[in-house]
Amino acid sequence: MSASREMAALQQPRGVALAEVEGIRLMLPIYEEVVTAVGYHPVNAEGVISLEPMGVRLNSSAFEKGLVQIFSDGDSPGYFIMEDDKELGSSTASMDIGAPAGSVVYAPVDGTIASIRSYDLRGTCPDTEIRIQAQGQASMIVVLTHIDNPEAALGQPVRAGVSRLGSVRKMDGCYQQQLGRYTYDDGNHLHVQVERNLYRSTP
Repeated sequence: MSASREMAALQQPRGVALAEVEGIRLMLPIYEEVVTAVGYHPVNAEGVISLEPMGVRLNSSAFEKGLVQIFSDGDSPGYFIMEDDKELGSSTASMDIGAPAGSVVYAPVDGTIASIRSYDLRGTCPDTEIRIQAQGQASMIVVLTHIDNPEAALGQPVRAGVSRLGSVRKMDGCYQQQLGRYTYDDGNHLHVQVERNLYRSTP
């Protein structure tokens, strides 16, 4: 990453909504000038809720790889629906927000950090998952993965676009990133999905 791009990757994002889901707006969590692409794809996970993309769907056959202006139309982001024959379910079950490794990740919603855990993605790639209990939505959890150097703490309140969670992880080729088909780099990105809070307590 160049010095100017590295400085940009540390800046806070504009208040741009990328998607909605049952009353929650998922806000841009990475500074817009370093975002390489926004793509949606299916995911096999229990309780995942389909997202409603906001902005303009881009035609993947009519762009030059890596040169699309994701935020060229004011505050309306451009996005791709990515085909994935290996996953079943809704084509907008999850969202990948591309950015150079090391770009700062901010909370996409107001809420509280519900959990932070380390795991091996597909059994080979060390990764970190952060789950946010969305404010005013006890039945839904916002899940973020592909995070490096986590800065959040369990139980910490967070604000969308303000609270730092960590940075975009570099996957180092340990698996082929689908978003790389739409970007000028390997497709490093933040993964976001929203799930039913299946383990919430009941009165």
